[in-house]
Amino acid sequence: FVIAIVTFVVWLVIGGSSAAAFTAAVAVLIIACPCALGLATPTALLVGTGRGAQLGILIKGPEILESTRRIDTIVLDKTGTVTTGRMELAEVVTLDGADEALVLALAGSVEDASEHPIAQAIARAAAAVRPLRPVESFVNTPGKGVTGVVDGYALVVGREELLADWALPAPPALVAAVARAREAGQTAISVAGGGEVRGGIAVAAAVKPTGAGGRAVAGACNVQ
Repeated sequence: FVIAIVTFVVWLVIGGSSAAAFTAAVAVLIIACPCALGLATPTALLVGTGRGAQLGILIKGPEILESTRRIDTIVLDKTGTVTTGRMELAEVVTLDGADEALVLALAGSVEDASEHPIAQAIARAAAAVRPLRPVESFVNTPGKGVTGVVDGYALVVGREELLADWALPAPPALVAAVARAREAGQTAISVAGGGEVRGGIAVAAAVKPTGAGGRAVAGACNVQ
């Protein structure tokens, strides 16, 4: 702490601004103090994911941000060049003869209560099929998905981890469908209702009509 204060004073003496002096002092404090370093790492991850969300970059969690150190290739699409910058419904997969429109409508009714871009894509697609129903007991579990009750029907919509939390194992057919969707660069979620897994929904960044031959890769990160 003393070193940080000395750094602050010295920086002012040599003609630096107070803001620059404060920045230098904080940098010295973080580097010199193990306790501060222990706090700095999770703080930096939290700030990074938060700032990314403000810029429209959705990150599943700090561990995903940490894993970016292994990235050796980055492929970027400038929003508005190839894609529209908005997620759209790509596919609906149902199990055991479940009605596709019903699965989409129920999932859309729950997702409509969420502001997540993926949730809103599902809600828009569902609203185009049939009117959305009000949701009760809505719960948003960050990084996993959402739950709620629609017309007395308990619904779980999200990743496999959320289904597992509700003791709802995904059938092999759905696991395979989700894997195919993610391989194609889409973001896939599962839909369960009434204590059973009913199907899955995949969304992807919409390719502009002028981007003939283009392929939406934004969903490949699967940053839900």
